Amino acid sequence: MNALVISNPTSGTHETMLGEVIATVESLYSEIQILKTASEGDAYRFAKASGGYDHLLVIGGDGTLHEVVNGLMQVDYEDRPKIGLIPGGTCNDFARALDLPVEPVEAARILKMSHAEPVDVMRVNDRYGLNFIGVGLIADASRQIDPLQKESLGSIGYFLATIRQFREADPFDLQIEQDGKIVHEGPVSFLYIGNGAYLGTVPTKLQTQSFNDGFVEVVHSSAIGFPMIRQLLAQQFGLEQASDEWVHLQMNNLIVRLRDTQIIDVDGEHFEANELQIAVLPRELTFLVAGEA
Repeated sequence: MNALVISNPTSGTHETMLGEVIATVESLYSEIQILKTASEGDAYRFAKASGGYDHLLVIGGDGTLHEVVNGLMQVDYEDRPKIGLIPGGTCNDFARALDLPVEPVEAARILKMSHAEPVDVMRVNDRYGLNFIGVGLIADASRQIDPLQKESLGSIGYFLATIRQFREADPFDLQIEQDGKIVHEGPVSFLYIGNGAYLGTVPTKLQTQSFNDGFVEVVHSSAIGFPMIRQLLAQQFGLEQASDEWVHLQMNNLIVRLRDTQIIDVDGEHFEANELQIAVLPRELTFLVAGEA
């Protein structure tokens, strides 16, 4: 087997760590090529040219993985390599969803006893995501986090940013359509569309959440301030969540129309839009995860 390694030095992948990861996996492969990202878009370009490799090892955080996913989706399905994810970022949310160790060398050891796990991909207009799509409070919290705070506090920084946004969140009007039918229309404070099971290292604890069932979890709320905090705490502690202000649906395709252009967050990457055409592409990518004991 051969492997392509995409490593992002700016996500904490220092030379010592990279060397330890390679030393851990080198016995698995007859050939390993290492490519290091130097600027935005490098991981996308490297992944787009990865057809024909058996494995693609991604050493980096959620941003690096996002670029890799979008690059791989440009490769013919039968030529796409299996992905070995080596967490190297702040949150590593999709690695957590895959139940991978967040320590890089431990994650690399998984590859020696791994099995292939198919994973759904979300298509959002002309881009792709694995973990979540956020509008409103979720996108605002991610966008407003201070880079220095993110570096020094890690996932706690996301929590603090979210708490700040609770005080400033403004509802926005949207319409959600599925198969030609309007399933919601009106103001909400946030919209979450999830394929993974973690957001800012915090488990979503949605009982039906799965990354390979062909569906995404669609959650929106009109609550703001304390009612929203109360609902989030109830969810985290597994308490009764029934509320007219809190809606949870499962969908495999939907159209989101926004009355005003909003910041959209897809796996931590941001863009502006007033309409989202979202489709679940079942089992489009394959990840290497821990094998059966």
